[in-house]
Amino acid sequence: DRSASSALQDNFFGLYFHDDLKLSSRLTLNIGLRWEYESPVTERYNRFAAAFDNTSSNPIEAQAKANYARSPIAELAAANFRVLGGLTWVNQGGTGRSPFLSEKNAWMPRFGLAYQIDPKTILRGGYGLFYSVNGIYATVPIQTGFSQTTPIQASLDSGLTFVARTANPFPNGLLQPAGPGGGLKTNLGQGISFHNPNRARAYSQRWSLGVQRMLPGEFVVDVSYVASRTTRLSVNRDYNSTPAQYLSKSPVRDQPTIDFLSASFASPFYGIDPIYGRNTSRGGLLRPFPQFGTITSNDPAGYSWYHSMQMRTEKRFSHGFTLQLAYTFSKTMEAVEFLNASDPMPYESLSALDRPHRLAGSGVWELPVGKGRRFASALPGALDAVLGGWQLGVVMTRQSGGPLGFGNVIFAGDIKNIPLAASRRDVDRWFNTDAGFNRTSSAQLASNLRGFPLRFSGVRGDDQRSWDFSIVKKFRLHGERTTLQFRADVYNAWNQTNFANPNTAPTNSAFGRITSTAGDARNWQLGLKLAF
Repeated sequence: DRSASSALQDNFFGLYFHDDLKLSSRLTLNIGLRWEYESPVTERYNRFAAAFDNTSSNPIEAQAKANYARSPIAELAAANFRVLGGLTWVNQGGTGRSPFLSEKNAWMPRFGLAYQIDPKTILRGGYGLFYSVNGIYATVPIQTGFSQTTPIQASLDSGLTFVARTANPFPNGLLQPAGPGGGLKTNLGQGISFHNPNRARAYSQRWSLGVQRMLPGEFVVDVSYVASRTTRLSVNRDYNSTPAQYLSKSPVRDQPTIDFLSASFASPFYGIDPIYGRNTSRGGLLRPFPQFGTITSNDPAGYSWYHSMQMRTEKRFSHGFTLQLAYTFSKTMEAVEFLNASDPMPYESLSALDRPHRLAGSGVWELPVGKGRRFASALPGALDAVLGGWQLGVVMTRQSGGPLGFGNVIFAGDIKNIPLAASRRDVDRWFNTDAGFNRTSSAQLASNLRGFPLRFSGVRGDDQRSWDFSIVKKFRLHGERTTLQFRADVYNAWNQTNFANPNTAPTNSAFGRITSTAGDARNWQLGLKLAF
């Protein structure tokens, strides 16, 4: 393999205005406006594939059309058979040094308010718009044409003689990457990915409204509604799939359609390039660009939305003790993948990140023993160094498992029967595998338009839970100027097993079973930190 390296660069600028307006003793407003500019990503030596040219005639079209005309299929007349398109590169044909267009309208307003209802109650709210970045940290350069593989061809006559030997496996040298010199013929017969020049920066709108109340004993309670909507998320789209009108709409396996699309015909590309075989399928001939495999790019057509109720209580630090406890009830939806390649818009579904319930707590307790504390404040220095000044900490989390999906399957039952009650669920049967799934391999769907949902809210993986503890002690060296801190942390202190998701492939022998764990077993970490 001769693999290209990359040296990416982009420039980022941000300007903002912000002001806090105290309109009265009770009401404060926060207003702001931010503008950002991120220049299109470039590669130092222009080793960067750009877009896909879907209108120009491919150099092999004339020969391929002549071959096809000798034995066309009924669904595609010889006059309509085209071999169009191919990959393009930066700094070629009017394309600049970047495959992306510039975006200069990233305006982000921010607004917040705090209103004192009474001396112990505050109403807070806000709205903000935030852009993501598309720069070097979010761009994987496509460098097709700048990388090249040289195969080892030990024999050219089926082993009668050998032209390559162990001492010299490449007697004719290495093939050199052609770069843009390969033109539209680059990666013939293979899959292609390209950069969408209209890739836009995704942006998220976020808003919240909540009430905060001070309670006796230095406790604070906060209840808020928090939401967001994200737009222009990248979705992977295949531009070279078999047209939808030829796919089956049957809810069960449609063998005639499968046989129809997989039927073999003489390939019009055979003999043009060594990568092509003698035959191809009807489905392959009907694709928009039959000379290539899949042709994929990111389309900024995705979006997501989130709504939640967030409750939090906090015991503010006093008398050596603090505690926080938070609960979130939420729902996350998204449209970031296509159910079918021919769909005009991504499929709206429960998000893979959806966790409807999350409970988190933490606390710190300074043990009241040692100098300056409630008990044994007069300990001698040596004893205080051992017994005094310790601090205990705890972090607890628990959240719902993620929603499960089953793929493009045949299901003839009631989806309400898929989940099992907790008392009937175990690692060998996490959900009802007999709810109506067709598990026969030979009966599975193919060459069809999918209608089965991506995920189900009521069928989820294992809840995730953990307890972590810490103990900390500071030793003062040479007065107040130097301290040595000892810290011991134990993660997953109870050695709680968190299970990974079960197998959701109906034809797999492990269907419905959990075969692995998620997260770490109990582990300790010890540390020393010197501050001076």
